[in-house]
Amino acid sequence: MGATAQELNLPIQNQYVAESDFILAAAFAGIGDCWQLRINGVSYWTGIKDAPNTQSLSVNGKIADRSGVGLTLFNDQNGYTSQKGAIVSYAHHLTLNEDSKHYLSFGLSYRFTQFGIDVSEFDDGNGNNDLALWANNFSLANSNFDVSVLYRLKDFFFSANLLNMVPKNIEKFDIREPENLGNLYFYTGYTFKPKGSDFEIEPSVFYQRFLNDGRATTDLNLKVRKIRNRDDYYWAGVNMRFTNEQQFKPMFIAPMLGLKLNKFYAGYSYQININEFSQYGSGSHMLTLGYDFLCWESACGCMQN
Repeated sequence: MGATAQELNLPIQNQYVAESDFILAAAFAGIGDCWQLRINGVSYWTGIKDAPNTQSLSVNGKIADRSGVGLTLFNDQNGYTSQKGAIVSYAHHLTLNEDSKHYLSFGLSYRFTQFGIDVSEFDDGNGNNDLALWANNFSLANSNFDVSVLYRLKDFFFSANLLNMVPKNIEKFDIREPENLGNLYFYTGYTFKPKGSDFEIEPSVFYQRFLNDGRATTDLNLKVRKIRNRDDYYWAGVNMRFTNEQQFKPMFIAPMLGLKLNKFYAGYSYQININEFSQYGSGSHMLTLGYDFLCWESACGCMQN
């Protein structure tokens, strides 16, 4: 059977721009006054049959003045293949200099992923399901660990995250199946807060690299918030992804909108394909819904936004 395994992790599109930094790195766990619940869904390439779709639920919050925990559940469907998994995370936050708002955070995650291939609709090219060839559905489980670090200085941030640190140790079912499942993420940005203005402007860059084959992508993001008060704001932004190995060829551009009203949050994005997929189907929809709860302010500035 000619098949290759997926990356065994939650696919990252632009969910992280929609107030979901924790989706990228455990080191963000617990930062902020409240526990954050975020539900996210991505439907890719509208109009293409059996196009991929991804759903995730994440929750994170602080458990002490300098510690946070979190949990992410995800489901990813891509044609006949699927991934389901859970990620349990812990973060510890340090103060380097309170006066200058200089902080350093470390995160560690345990990751469990179930990868499967559904062969019930496979055929031999003539519309016949050959049970002798496709005898059973294929499934494998993988346990692994992620490590992350977050550096903050006032309104600047930089995070690095290494996913799937441990090489895979399973019986191969195809020669092309990668043993190195490692992914490397870098995420950095700065929030401009003009004096006397109720607007915030946040440019950011996200880089991801798949260590098994060297593929890499870079996201350029721009986000503008209109602040009403401490708990209410509106925002709009744009996200663009490039493929690094093809001279930064653009893959998609995604306008984004969102709002936060008291403890409720919502964000929406429409990814407009500008690569070869644009001739087969329209873009991808991303929706994020959220709720903040159990709010209390930590005595340590390292836990505050």
